Amino acid sequence: MKYQLIRHATAKLDFGGTCFLLDPWFAPKGKGLSYAGKVNSPLVDMPCKMWQAESRTDCIVLSHTHSDHFDSYAAEALDRDHPVICQPGDETCPLLAAFEDVRPMDSGLFNEVALERVNAQHGTSPEVLADMGPGSGWVFMAAAEPAVYWTGDTVWCEDVRRAIETFRPGVIIVHAGAAQWKGEAITMDAAGVIETCKAAPEATVIAVHLEATDHGTLTRKALREAAEAAGISGQQLRIPADGEEIVILQDTAF
Repeated sequence: MKYQLIRHATAKLDFGGTCFLLDPWFAPKGKGLSYAGKVNSPLVDMPCKMWQAESRTDCIVLSHTHSDHFDSYAAEALDRDHPVICQPGDETCPLLAAFEDVRPMDSGLFNEVALERVNAQHGTSPEVLADMGPGSGWVFMAAAEPAVYWTGDTVWCEDVRRAIETFRPGVIIVHAGAAQWKGEAITMDAAGVIETCKAAPEATVIAVHLEATDHGTLTRKALREAAEAAGISGQQLRIPADGEEIVILQDTAF
């Protein structure tokens, strides 16, 4: 598999002979929303043009439809004939209305790749969870590939632990950043990323969703320092820069 972080959660996953575009958020720097009342996000531009982010895309996969995961810039720029896989309920998102093939699912196949939806806990308190609404992670499985678990926007929780135990992924892509809403984290903080690494000691963990929104409080540097202090190696925990590619083969997963 090859994973290329574009920015935040937006990425390209080449897996099982298919190129998946994940959570396309194409807004230019400062042209999206402010989530903490500080400054309009995104805080950085994409490291490529929109058409480059879309190139080779066979299928779009959404973890959920919050505005920092799928936006009007992406909806307008992307070819409307790309199949879109989303969690049940998100097919009614107005930004998806013009797409010709929207597939809400809990599990299914795309080409030779099996996908399984995993619940994502986008916060902790009942009030915040009600604000955030449902979110999803996805597990990708194909012959001659390590299983990939993309957590989506979630804190460390029982759903994440159970997914790791059930699917035994060789690669886990976590949404870090410790994004804050009403005083609590709604994505993984450093402790959650470390728990993920400890729960899957043989998996490569890729931490993304960092340094792109004004409600994110965890930097790449701080995450690396916390991981090293906890004994998590840089070989297991990868923290890519925007635009960076990570290639992992079935027999070379950590």
